[in-house]
Amino acid sequence: MKRCKLIPARRELFLKALADTGSVTAAVAVAGTSRTRVYELRKADQAFASAWEEAEEIATDRLEDEARRRAVEGVPELLVSAGKLVRDDDGQPLVVRRYSDNLLLALLKAHRPARCERPVHFQLPALQSAADAASAMAGLTAGVAAGNVTPGEAAELSKLVEAYVKALEASEFDQRLRVIEGRNGARRP
Repeated sequence: MKRCKLIPARRELFLKALADTGSVTAAVAVAGTSRTRVYELRKADQAFASAWEEAEEIATDRLEDEARRRAVEGVPELLVSAGKLVRDDDGQPLVVRRYSDNLLLALLKAHRPARCERPVHFQLPALQSAADAASAMAGLTAGVAAGNVTPGEAAELSKLVEAYVKALEASEFDQRLRVIEGRNGARRP
């Protein structure tokens, strides 16, 4: 286990560089250690593993901030036409601001996934008997009205309710039939 040892100063250098760059390769170069050593240490030391995870979160937050800046604020670019720099009347190069629609869409998708990918925050009422189906259907209607469930999701859930009710009714029918058969002394095939 001696191989896993990494002096605290190098650990801190590694973690800071990992948070700054998001790259293990760059971080081990800054810390003057090896990939093998840091990965072995991460397996052996839970505190180091947690700090590593936090450093990666910081790096990811920085990437997201930069993507947001490029998407929303844009990036200044020199204006070039016919391979030449375009200048204003004073001879200064003209700069235009470019925005990234692709980054904007990626950020939006990350924070607002499509409805079909989001979990539905809706709970059906308990179904103990076929009579509970009416309250379940009323709950679905209220869920659609509140915006917790889309009409398509409600339709799918109502199919589940109907299937469950049919199963309950079939079970109740089988129980009644057994009672009747028990009274008559008959056996079902």
